[in-house]
Amino acid sequence: MGLYPVKATAALTGLSAGTLRAWERRHAAVIPHRDAQGRRQYDEAMLERLALLHRLTDRGHPISRLAPLSDAALIELLEQGAQRGFGAASAVPGRMLAAVAEYRVDRFDRELATAIASMPLGVLLERVVQPLLREVGQRWVDGRMAIAQERLVSSLLRARLLSLLSQHPRERPPQVLFATLPGEQHELGLIGAALQAHDAGLPVMYLGTELPARELAEVANQLGARALALSSVYPGAAAAALEGLRELDRLLAPGVPVWLGGANARYLGEELGLARISVVNDARQLDRLAARLKRPARTPGRTPSVPGPLPPPPRGLE
Repeated sequence: MGLYPVKATAALTGLSAGTLRAWERRHAAVIPHRDAQGRRQYDEAMLERLALLHRLTDRGHPISRLAPLSDAALIELLEQGAQRGFGAASAVPGRMLAAVAEYRVDRFDRELATAIASMPLGVLLERVVQPLLREVGQRWVDGRMAIAQERLVSSLLRARLLSLLSQHPRERPPQVLFATLPGEQHELGLIGAALQAHDAGLPVMYLGTELPARELAEVANQLGARALALSSVYPGAAAAALEGLRELDRLLAPGVPVWLGGANARYLGEELGLARISVVNDARQLDRLAARLKRPARTPGRTPSVPGPLPPPPRGLE
């Protein structure tokens, strides 16, 4: 069983050492083990419980009410909170589409800003962003939406959604990098996935579109990223994506998985058959991958500790 000291636990959960001690002393939320010198040590189950408590307190639940609950009850509360009280959210995409049809940027942006301010991130993505993107895509395919309207939706959504990542950065080094390979400009689904991973407690970095495989591998290796998330949607970019993914497989550090989403993902995954590629079909699968990644990596025979300072980022990411 891996045991983690206070400093490592604080880094892994995003909670301060003072909060960890206060939650133990005042609320018995998590009672850590003690080593021979009496120093606190936390196991992996405790880390997962602390992460749940962190997410729920961020959403306004007092720790005094959460502390007596079991882990199963905390998970249920988290899921209930994501769905309760937002029945009217399903009408928001329709109003946004009506605004776009009239090129009313002010109305579209007001609807989106209100949704962002009033909904938890999970509800925003599930009830507003994802239905909106599906309908925009269908209307564009059917010829019911002009190119200018589709690009208007994309530009407004992109600006607002990326601002959410910058407003609530994680204090830990990024664990998952999000990007697309050359030839792939579609990014809204990828931004949504980055926000979902962020909401699940993972430190993420969004690098943008059309990055060469070699540069992606260099950044991932330099930052010590634990996963790379890519999206491939445009059919015309599939052949280039095959070559880019092969190059990534050669250059990425061993054991770093590639999460692959988008319309081309299944084809690319089957064509390549690479062990490090996981095809992501839906939001639940992304949640499972995020939960797996949040389990701290073990080093046999050593007590986990917080890594030292990272080297400066490569030029172009500063």
